[in-house]
Amino acid sequence: SRLEHIRGQDGVSSIAFDDNTTLWTFADTIVPLTEKNKSAADGHTGNGYTMISNSLARTEKITPSNVSSIKFSYYTENGIVAQFIKNTRKEDPMHHRLWALDGLRIGNRVYVYYAHIFVPDYRKFLDFSVKYIGLAVWDIPQKWRPGDGFDFKRTGVLFPGGCPFFGAAAMIRDGYVYLAGHSEKDGSHPLSFARVKVECISDFRSYEFLDSEGKWTPDLEKCGYFLGDVAGECSLSYSEYYGVFDLFYARMFTGETVHINFNSFSRFPAAKGRVIYRPVPHEKGKMWPYSGKEIFSWNKTNYLIFIDPEIYQPILVEYNR
Repeated sequence: SRLEHIRGQDGVSSIAFDDNTTLWTFADTIVPLTEKNKSAADGHTGNGYTMISNSLARTEKITPSNVSSIKFSYYTENGIVAQFIKNTRKEDPMHHRLWALDGLRIGNRVYVYYAHIFVPDYRKFLDFSVKYIGLAVWDIPQKWRPGDGFDFKRTGVLFPGGCPFFGAAAMIRDGYVYLAGHSEKDGSHPLSFARVKVECISDFRSYEFLDSEGKWTPDLEKCGYFLGDVAGECSLSYSEYYGVFDLFYARMFTGETVHINFNSFSRFPAAKGRVIYRPVPHEKGKMWPYSGKEIFSWNKTNYLIFIDPEIYQPILVEYNR
């Protein structure tokens, strides 16, 4: 049902909203080109379409019974899918892109991490830098009902440029928000982790970072870098059924989906992953699948997606452990 509104997208993340609703954030999203949104064209699309840098949808609460047939309702303006995290008037969307990452609900607020991306020349593929990681916040109206819309506000710089994409995955456990973030470092593509007490989510100074020995430190310079073959965003969750943390990611150059489980973050440096899904090999020179991640779990089963760049769509995978 997504394709009734959009042509393609990536950066898919799900946010548990309430007993009846799941929210979905997306990064780059291809939508029909109109007079209103044609200034957002980034040079990578054509044939009457443009690419906005983020979008938002809601569905009924996702479950095993509806996972392949949920109905998406998007945030729109004048009937066209629109960004829910807005550029300022001074931020030309051809050069300043706000990629929505993962998010979570805390009380009567929804928080969504985003990456402010600077693109010096939009005609050059994958030529960009990260200005900073920010946090967008929506105060849920007391009488909000599905269909009432959303009003997210940017809160400024949370993590400075040059640090990992913290917020690529977000979860709550034992009073803390835990984040995973990926980066490019010395020719590899590793993961890093951060955490903050729930009540301090908007305060950069309150975050701690997992060092290379599995200890938490307030010093960002001592942040550890793990693995090295992570393509795009990952997912991070806690399995109540198995009593372990689960991390899923797509592997560089092969597109394989890897699963790592661990009892505590102190043991993550020694944790081992295993390949749980291998996509059909692509032709030499083609892009491989990326952003392998969990969407939700149900007892022994994890429901995952990865992005197939050939069709620019998320592909659903059912993983029975």
